[in-house]
Amino acid sequence: MSRSRQAAVLFAVLGAVHAAGAALHDDLVDNITKPLLMPVLALYAVAAHRERGARVSRRLLLSLALAWAGDVTLQLGGTVALIVGMVFFALAYGIYAVEFIRTGPFRRRRWLFLAGYGAAVTGALVWLWPGLSERGVAWPMAGYGALMAVMAATATSWGWRVGIGGGLLLASDTLIGVGLAETADLPGRAALVMATYLLGQALVVSGWIARAPRPEPAAPLSHPADLVPA
Repeated sequence: MSRSRQAAVLFAVLGAVHAAGAALHDDLVDNITKPLLMPVLALYAVAAHRERGARVSRRLLLSLALAWAGDVTLQLGGTVALIVGMVFFALAYGIYAVEFIRTGPFRRRRWLFLAGYGAAVTGALVWLWPGLSERGVAWPMAGYGALMAVMAATATSWGWRVGIGGGLLLASDTLIGVGLAETADLPGRAALVMATYLLGQALVVSGWIARAPRPEPAAPLSHPADLVPA
């Protein structure tokens, strides 16, 4: 089994254990597994790039490092930790959005996705606004939601895999907003938050790796005898 496959299996196992712990509200499982998730995904990214003979993307690794910082910060709890963690995630997903815009093909449907995601985020914010205002995070969430709508919409320019990944990341953060606003009591919400987040990250990372250019094969060397005219 290749190193990238080993890292992928480890990430899947850790993710499943972490999601199960979230469903059971097991703080010990959460504290142990959550800080390991993004580093293992980064290991997968490095191994997969090297196996393709491609250069490891520093922007991808930086985004995963920022997501890891967001994960760890949110574990501290409280409004300050929430806002700081939101900043880390905004930077991480901002890197995604910039990369999607910079390298993705410009198509009219991108604007359709942007309009759709923008309408969905606006509707969610209107619904959650009273509860978010009570927590003092309504305006930060509004700015963050706008960024997530742009990221999810532009992710579609990289194909279905990354497009679904971006949508899942937006869905995960929307579920977090529902919990913060205490607008609805969704069964298994904590597990759904982590499941959509981890699957979304995995799809974006695997799609990023799939686009990494492979090195061109070296031209065969000519033998001296081939250079001598007949």
